[in-house]
Formats: sequence, C-alpha cells, structure tokens
Amino acid sequence: MKIKTVWVSSLALVALLLTVGSPAAAIEHRLGLGVHAWKPASELLDDLSVDAEREQAEVLSYQFVVLRPLKLEVDLEYFPNGFGGAGEEAWAPQALVVLGDRWYVAAGAGWVYSRELAGDFSPTIYIARLGLDFPILPRLRLDVSADERAADLDQLTEVDEDTITFAAVLRFRL
Repeated sequence: MKIKTVWVSSLALVALLLTVGSPAAAIEHRLGLGVHAWKPASELLDDLSVDAEREQAEVLSYQFVVLRPLKLEVDLEYFPNGFGGAGEEAWAPQALVVLGDRWYVAAGAGWVYSRELAGDFSPTIYIARLGLDFPILPRLRLDVSADERAADLDQLTEVDEDTITFAAVLRFRL
C-alpha cells in the first residue's frame, strides 16, 4: 500500500513540476462529453449492442495540455443506475497522466462514489488506457480509448478481453 501511495504522489509531483515549467503558448484546455461502455470486449465481440441502463456511463472530461505529448486529464463518469452492486446513482472521479498526441497511453487512478457503498467511496481503482485522439475540426477532437482497470497496480498487467472496456469522448478546445 505504501508503494502505491509513493507512486501516485510521485506522479502528481512530476505533473505539477511540468505544469509550472511549461510555456504559455503550449497550454491548451479541452472540455469533452462522451460515453463509456462497461461491456467487456469479450461480450462486445458476440453482441455489439450496449444496454444503456446497465452497461453505459456518461463521461465529462477535462484535459490540460501541458506540452504537446503530455496532458493531464480529469474525468467524471456518471452511472444513473448504479455501479458495482450499488443500485443508486454513482459517480466516478478519475485523474490521468496522458502521454502521446494522436496515439496515446495514459495511467491514473479514481474512485466510485455512491451512498450505497460502505463508506461512500470505493477503494482506489487504477487505470491504464490506450487511445486514439484525432482532430475532426480545428477545435474539435474525437478520443476513442480502451481501458483496463484494477484494484491493484499489479493486476493492470493481467489484460484480457474480459476486462477491457471502451469509451469515446468528443472534446472542444477552449
């Protein structure tokens, strides 16, 4: 547990130092809306439909472009019908460090909040993401990604088609 805390703290410190030292011309802000399909890849291969009530979350996303390949991202997912056994609405705040421009990798962490969860917040959820972020118009981008999430950092390396989910976010540069 202590190693995880040190890793997350170190990542936050590096991101802060890079933000403070970045030139103003490189700074860009992006705001986006999207959906996250919580149906695993193995099930999507059999049936492409997604049950919007149980297998889909809405996503509000903010990206801060520090320097062209480096971005800091904060997402908030909303589950109107609950998540992980909670039958009441749930929210999932997440923070990620993104490396890459068109093709990218990202790593981060988040939680799920619901009044039905013991203590309101879930344990930390670690996130690894691979995505494609391409421009549609000069100020509009489409981000399509595949996520692997786990309760333990070591589990992020155990990727298989039963644990990968997909998301799409449309972002507008402010």
